Amino acid sequence: MLFSIIIFIITLLILVLIHEFGHFLVAKKFGVEVQEFGFGIPPRIWGKKIGETIYSINWLPFGGFVRLRGEEEEIAAAGKEKLSNKDFRKKSVEQRIAVVMAGVLMNLILAWVLFYAVIIGQNFKIIYPVAETGVYIAAVEQNFPAQKAGVQTGEKLILIDNQQVSNIDSAKDLIKSKKGLPINLTLTDIDGNHLRQIDITPKEMDDGDILIGVIFSPVPFREYTSASEKIFSGITYSFDLIKLTFAGFGSIGSDLLYGDFGQASESISGPVGMAAITNDILSLGVAAALPYLWFVGLISLTLAIFNILPIPALDGGRLFFLLIEAVTKKPVKEDIERSVHQIGFLILIALALLITFSDLRKILF
Repeated sequence: MLFSIIIFIITLLILVLIHEFGHFLVAKKFGVEVQEFGFGIPPRIWGKKIGETIYSINWLPFGGFVRLRGEEEEIAAAGKEKLSNKDFRKKSVEQRIAVVMAGVLMNLILAWVLFYAVIIGQNFKIIYPVAETGVYIAAVEQNFPAQKAGVQTGEKLILIDNQQVSNIDSAKDLIKSKKGLPINLTLTDIDGNHLRQIDITPKEMDDGDILIGVIFSPVPFREYTSASEKIFSGITYSFDLIKLTFAGFGSIGSDLLYGDFGQASESISGPVGMAAITNDILSLGVAAALPYLWFVGLISLTLAIFNILPIPALDGGRLFFLLIEAVTKKPVKEDIERSVHQIGFLILIALALLITFSDLRKILF
């Protein structure tokens, strides 16, 4: 477990550094002074100043930050025109938006790269994101009835002879119960659309088993076959995950609205919970390489999504105020924006502690 925790901490460090490095690079490009590049949330454990930037490690390992000149100071009475050219506020609103968005873009690109690696490593086949488990066709075997009938990898099995298929065991039992007689399968695509029915006659094996020649899975697998699908697979897969993530946000919001806090907590994991998942994946040994790359890609994508939301103290919250300025041609008063971010920061710290407590409760109890 200790080894898994170390690996996860290193992974989180890399993800945060890549995110903040995006802010750092674009800020430097536009001539903004970067005062601090920090991993974790203060108070500070260690820091070293190199050039004009302090590189620091902080006590709470829930994220990181880049502190830019002018982000926390008030504008002098003489006005914006008296600010240093290295001041963040001196830059155009378009440049400031680019600086804020750079971290999100870096995490998104990293997720694409990792998903491409996993997809290519699995011969352009990957687990497909769905909100609920079902009975999916993970593979179709050669020279069996399913292949001849046109069953496709990734399809969802809904009915067998108009009887509901609730899980893999029920599907196998229904097929066997027909004793090799023709059966009717009702199938849909991965998303539950394009319903179709096919007739198929199972094959009786020498050992008496009755098969149609498919491998079932509780979750679907997406197979990219055409050249265009393969070229854009890492990107399209990311957007499939984004759709599922927002569906998950809606489900969590509904649970909270109706007071089902236990179910909501089961749907959320923080660093402790992700460290436990890391341990589960790494326990696979050599076979853990691709699953762990997928997991890291998922974390990177989640960081991109979470940071772009209009939550105070996060990139999305800062972007929200910049968009107001871009539309109205007037910046929001600095004391108002600062107060909103400070309150948001305190709320995020409280949520981080609650999620950590929830993760520990799941592991220990």
